Parts: sequence; structure tokens; C-alpha cells
Amino acid sequence: MKKIVLMAIMLFATMQNYSQCACCAGAGIGSSNGDYNNGILTLPKKKIILEAYTDYRTIRNGNAPEDDEKLLTSMRISSFGIRYGVSSKFTISALLPYVNLYTNYGSGSGMGDLMLLGTYNLYQKNSFSFALQGGVELPTGVQKNSSFDNTTIIVGSGSYDPMGGILLSKKWDKLSLSGNAMYKYTTAGFHGNYYGSLSVHSISLSYKIKGENTLCSMDTIVKKTKANFGVIGNIGYSGEWLDKLKEDDVVDYNSGHYLGLANFGVTLSYKKWALPITFSEPLISKMNGTQNDFGYRFRLGIIRAF
Repeated sequence: MKKIVLMAIMLFATMQNYSQCACCAGAGIGSSNGDYNNGILTLPKKKIILEAYTDYRTIRNGNAPEDDEKLLTSMRISSFGIRYGVSSKFTISALLPYVNLYTNYGSGSGMGDLMLLGTYNLYQKNSFSFALQGGVELPTGVQKNSSFDNTTIIVGSGSYDPMGGILLSKKWDKLSLSGNAMYKYTTAGFHGNYYGSLSVHSISLSYKIKGENTLCSMDTIVKKTKANFGVIGNIGYSGEWLDKLKEDDVVDYNSGHYLGLANFGVTLSYKKWALPITFSEPLISKMNGTQNDFGYRFRLGIIRAF
């Protein structure tokens, strides 16, 4: 039975839908969530951030014919995360996704892989910061029979996958620039299959419209001050590359891609709360072989600092 991985990706993230059938989703979900770091490289010591996101993504099927494997029309990725400042230079974090897949014949869902990360702020001077990031994706995702066709739904890779990357940020008065790049090496997963290594990168420019720039200074969220309402606008670009999958040692040439997205967003903040909203539209869709195109993405998050 043919399986095609649908990697629900960001940024930044976002974040993990990349093929024409609905049998698989998300080996690497959460790896590129665009809001995952929120322009903050590391947290102050003993500070905690809780975050939740809903990411809705459409798939442009066009006139592609359906057979025994039904075509995905859209998917929703709900992510739940926590970050903790071990010190002013080192932050640990975890992110767990839950995926809903939709077709014209029914839907399926399941928990994705858990991502654990550590971020170390290597250099900080004159409002410029550079950090290293490393971690592992744990095989908490599920594999089960589909309720809408005769395929198998795979949410996650079923393997322990190491990852590493870099983060940077530069702040001015009302402007801030942030970027990242990460690579995830995917090892053999369910039944020894290879679901594709993943590389993601992003760059974002934000502008403080009103209040404090909570995207770039965690102190403005966590310190006890008078009520403060902030509005931050941002634009950016994010890209993701996915390798071809391999099943039973046979490469599927109708899998893998490079996708480039234009991102437009706004973040509303009040005291220790922040609400990031992002809309993304594909600029580049370079698919390997015969695959369906990507549609728009809409992402809504809620962040609480302690």
C-alpha cells in the first residue's frame, strides 16, 4: 500500500500536507512553527512560557483524480508548548502537536511527535543576539487505519530524530529582525520506512505599532508593570525542504518538495498575554513528481508568561 508523507511544517515554524493523498501526516510536525520563538532567543532565568497554536492549511487539489487513496482538502494542526529559562543564556522547550486531516469523504486525527529543544545564547551585544539550538523529536505520533479509505494514517515518523540549528535577532527602536535555520535528520521509522529529513529557515521583520515590543523583549511580558497593550506588525519569508520518502527501500519520486511562504502577521499583547496571528501564502512550490499544490495557511496562537 502506497504511503505519502504529509509533513505539517514551521516558522518558523511553522510548523508539518505535502502530497496528494491523506494517508500520512506530520513526520516532523512542529519543527518550523513560525511563532515558536517569537523573536526571543532565550528567556530570563526561571521564567516560564505556555503557548498554544491552531494552524489551518488548505491543499489545492485541482482536477487530480482520486483512486483508493482520497485526496486531502485541508488540515488543522493544534500545538501545545512550554518553555523554561534555566539561566539567562539557556532555555529548554517542548512542543506537542495534534493533527486533524480532512477529505471530502471523512476525516482523521492523531497526536504527532513530541519535540524537545535546548537553546543556548552564544553571543549578545549591541541589541544583537546569536544562539545555537539542538534537540530531538520523540516518536509519540500514531499510526492507524483510515476511516475514509483503505490506507494507513501516519501522524509522526515513528523514529528518534535529532535536530540542530541557529537563531539570531537584532533590535532597533521600533524595528526588530529575527531569523532561524534548522535541520532535522530523520531516521528509520514505522516498519523501517524513511519519511524524509527536513530543513527549514525563516526571516521576519517586525514593527512596534503601539506599546512595548513583546516579540523581542520578554521583560515587557514577565515583569510586573502597569497594564500595557501592545500591537506588533510583522512580515517575513519562511522556507522548508523535505527529502523524498523511502518505503521498503524504494524511493518515492512523487514525494519531497521545497516550499517558500510569504508571511504577514500581527501580535496583540496585554500584560503577560500575547496573541500572534499569521497569514501565509505560497510563493514557491517546487514539488518532486506529481503532487498537489499548497494553499494558504492561517495561524492563531495564545501565549502566557509566568
